[in-house]
Amino acid sequence: MKKSLMDILTKSAKGEIEFIIRDKNGNVLSRRREPNIVKIFAKEMLAHRLGYSQIWNPNANSGEGAWESSGIDPTEEFAAKYILLGASFDENGVPLEFNDDRFYSVDSVTNSFIPISLTPGAEYDGDLINPIPLLEPDTPLKRIEDISFESSYQPSGTPLLQDDVRAMNNVAVYETVVRTDEYNGFGTTDSDYFTLTEVALAGGRIFDSIGACNCTPRTLFLEGVAAGTDSSSNSERALICSASGGDVISIDGAETDVDLISEGDQIKITTSSSVLDGTDLDNLDQVSSYYLVISKQVGGRDVQLDRAVVDANGDAIVGDVGVFRDTLRIFSHRVLQTPIRKSSDIELVIRWRIIFN
Repeated sequence: MKKSLMDILTKSAKGEIEFIIRDKNGNVLSRRREPNIVKIFAKEMLAHRLGYSQIWNPNANSGEGAWESSGIDPTEEFAAKYILLGASFDENGVPLEFNDDRFYSVDSVTNSFIPISLTPGAEYDGDLINPIPLLEPDTPLKRIEDISFESSYQPSGTPLLQDDVRAMNNVAVYETVVRTDEYNGFGTTDSDYFTLTEVALAGGRIFDSIGACNCTPRTLFLEGVAAGTDSSSNSERALICSASGGDVISIDGAETDVDLISEGDQIKITTSSSVLDGTDLDNLDQVSSYYLVISKQVGGRDVQLDRAVVDANGDAIVGDVGVFRDTLRIFSHRVLQTPIRKSSDIELVIRWRIIFN
């Protein structure tokens, strides 16, 4: 049977999410696999990870050659380290399951619920649709707990000939386990549960512990400068900059960490007094408070952005503002075909497979 173009594209860019539901004794109750297209993830990760930090200069070392900086920083931020979870619940914490039009709509033909289509762009400020507030130990940041590789068989040269087919370890598997005491609702009753409706594979800054931040991934992964003079202080504040209504902001002369922001970074602009304490940051009535750094010299104080800094009415924002560097990298984001009810009765294994064709 002739394959459609969509079949070909999906095969070449396919990933897969597997959910293994186990009871308290470790018995597997059910398995579910859902396909997921992750080509953008593959491109972004490989683009930032394949380039080595050094290149060979044959003219260095008096003509004998030497390794020198390539100008590429293979930063760990572009490696997948986290699996983020969102759920369907109302303002009172009551699970909604399919009855939430943020996640599901009714198919006009089958009259059944289907996941919404996630559109490209800046929806949800780059976060999940409805992330579960992160709060250790009940709803912790789920780190990748295991990475392995699986093989697939790639035709080489003449296909269909056994001697001409070779196995290649081109499937990366990222796994985490949501344990029986995690993600079981907001804890108001013994029968509390979350209906997990979305999952994302993400990178970002490294956390050993997030404590009781009660924040979303979008807030958690912001990075500022040390708030106190004590080097042991863990609190961070905004980098103070001056805005004049244009697309260039200037780092305050009293700031010493001028290279917190680099060209190519995404930043969040908020009030100059903002600190990262788990509370929502003031977005100064902007349509979107996130900007892309177009140009920034190492050691320089002028930062050129992708657009002018204005509020929702188009009026210029002038004066001191606060800037945080955004380290969250969501490589792939999916709404589940069917919500998963997570309670203290089950353990959930999440395996994210990426097929690098």
